[in-house]
Amino acid sequence: MQQPFWNFPAAAGGTINSINNAGIETFRGNELDSLTREICQNSLDAVKDESQPVIVEFKKFNLKNHRFPERNELIQAFDKCETTWKGKNAKIEQFVDQAKYILGQAEIPFLRISDFNTKGLEGAQTGELGTPWSSLVREAGSSNKGDSSGGSFGIGKSAPFANSKLRTLFYSSYDLAGYQSHIGVANIMSFEKEANFNTLGTGYYTNHDNSTAIPSLLNLDSTFERKETGTDIEVVAFEPKDNWVEAMRNSVIYNFFITIWQKKLVVKVEDEVISHENIGPLIASLDDTNEDYRHVKAYFNLLTSQDAIQIPYPAKEYKKLGKFEEGEASLYIMKGEDLNRRVLMTRKAGMRLFEQNRISGSISFTGVLIITGKHMNQVFKQMENPAHTGWEPNRIEEAPKEAAKAFSDLRKFVRETVQQQFQAETTDMMDAFGLSDFLPDTTTEAGEGEEKKESLTMKIKTIVQKKKEKPKKKLKKKQPKENFEEELQDAGITPEGDLAGHTNEDRNEGQGEGGGSGNQHGEQGATDEGTGGAKDGKGEKEKNKPVDAETRYICMQKDEGLYRVNFKPDKKFEKGKLEFKVVGEQSEYILPVISVESIDIEIISIDKNAVRFINLTGKKPKNIQVKVDYEQYCVLEVDLYEI
Repeated sequence: MQQPFWNFPAAAGGTINSINNAGIETFRGNELDSLTREICQNSLDAVKDESQPVIVEFKKFNLKNHRFPERNELIQAFDKCETTWKGKNAKIEQFVDQAKYILGQAEIPFLRISDFNTKGLEGAQTGELGTPWSSLVREAGSSNKGDSSGGSFGIGKSAPFANSKLRTLFYSSYDLAGYQSHIGVANIMSFEKEANFNTLGTGYYTNHDNSTAIPSLLNLDSTFERKETGTDIEVVAFEPKDNWVEAMRNSVIYNFFITIWQKKLVVKVEDEVISHENIGPLIASLDDTNEDYRHVKAYFNLLTSQDAIQIPYPAKEYKKLGKFEEGEASLYIMKGEDLNRRVLMTRKAGMRLFEQNRISGSISFTGVLIITGKHMNQVFKQMENPAHTGWEPNRIEEAPKEAAKAFSDLRKFVRETVQQQFQAETTDMMDAFGLSDFLPDTTTEAGEGEEKKESLTMKIKTIVQKKKEKPKKKLKKKQPKENFEEELQDAGITPEGDLAGHTNEDRNEGQGEGGGSGNQHGEQGATDEGTGGAKDGKGEKEKNKPVDAETRYICMQKDEGLYRVNFKPDKKFEKGKLEFKVVGEQSEYILPVISVESIDIEIISIDKNAVRFINLTGKKPKNIQVKVDYEQYCVLEVDLYEI
């Protein structure tokens, strides 16, 4: 057995890696929060006894430089990096200078991350491909986690490197088989090791040319000794800028309050402990001026309230994705004053993923959805993006349409459940207070049984014709495009008809399917924000003069968002602008335009819901075919401007 050394494997003609590592760069700018999320998630995935909580500990310490494992060898590696890249990459030169300075200090700051009630890094003894040890230490972009685990891409292992000024870590493990091991990893950059031989960019503190683990625990923190299974990660040159204890504590609460409340996780940050026993007071102490923390308070109050309603997700079956059994997910909701009108979406691991909003603009509620079933976890895990902040159906390449349908069904379940549970009941009839004063009392005995005829005779004496002044145009605030379909549903417009009692049949009368007509007067006015009206590239300010026009439209293909619009302006103009909107019961929303085809106008540009064009036919009627980013029937409004 060799003495431990820093091994930087090299190859002739291999890839030369510079300083910009994609995995590490993913977590730049949000290093502490990313570290907290990835570490706690990984430890939860490696739980040994599910009846007991996983414990994760973050502890900072300083190491005397003479105790740093083979420090001089690592300095020599940085010297070679400097020689290789001098004058070729300023960022590398700066990084190398910083690394050599830190290694030259009397003490080097470390962060020790330890977990307990976990399995340790199984596979360290053999180094076999696909084992937890190999996936974490040796393999790139690899993950062998189970279907219900939190991670799936293998890039989370880069989060600790993003918190090291030297991009160097030490792993120490005590696994279920009783095997104790450690290894160091320096994720730096390629350098010329010998003539025509360049390293691959990663070095290992090992005792073997194959970069296998050293068979013993690594005890760098003199105040700590591992006596049970688990993993220790030592982050070299940990120098956070902010108040890292407070930042990490708040990150733990924000991302894992559900897991902690369920007694699955305990986190220690320095001398502070976060557990199910104090998670309530800790959440209550969060800053109310921070909107994210206000949402956390709402969700926690829901989970601990007797007024919360729990609704199981119904069974669903898909041809390629398989069947979700009833109850594989549960929705917890509660109604109350000044709540956030959102639902927090999570999976079995309990880590925050994202919030579904725009569910209802009229109901004050809050909710949490947790996917607990094995198969449903497997499917939605495949949809999860690498940052674990959203579900993207196209990631299931073999069945993207079914995945989109499964995600859509889940969101629809959330939206409809909230509305069914809390929406005020509406009926087709209502009492008209005071109307009885104007109707005959049919219960009186007088005249009972007599047939009476009532009539009202009116004579028109003269007819006076007056010209009505056109109202001045009003400016209305443009609405954002995002989550457009859900905004329409908030306004009362749904594929089955709007919540105010109107149906698609009401809208279609006289115009064919989905049609409408009217004399539009450009009430919204100009909606370009911060452009000064110069949209044609010539720097000219747009006039944005509303133009009266008779407008008719008909829906050609609902699923494609295809409409035919006819409009006849009452004046000639050279350039114009059409703005498309959807009108709800009490508000209106911009309608994003995808494309326009017409022989009567020449398109200059399409910007969100605004179509700028050159008028080719003067005052003559114009026929255009427009494709919009909305696949349901809607009440369409088209405003015309001269620009």
